[in-house]
Amino acid sequence: MDKNNLSNTANETLETARDMGREAIDKGREAIDKGYDTARDYVSKGADYAGEVSDTLTDFVQRQPWLALAGAFVIGYVAAKALRQISL
Repeated sequence: MDKNNLSNTANETLETARDMGREAIDKGREAIDKGYDTARDYVSKGADYAGEVSDTLTDFVQRQPWLALAGAFVIGYVAAKALRQISL
């Protein structure tokens, strides 16, 4: 093999590798963009759901304040018992 042919082969190989690297980077960027969009959609849906739950809970507390207070006490009591068991 002469030097010119060897040089051409090396240049072609480098160019192929460069193209493959660019394609991989482009695919990676597309995957990151898609993941970002998906995560943003899930966060948006979660925020909407949390807002609905908050509105529902607020409405319930306004309609049944004593029952809501009793429920908060029970939840606090159960949480305290669970934490006490974990810390032992």
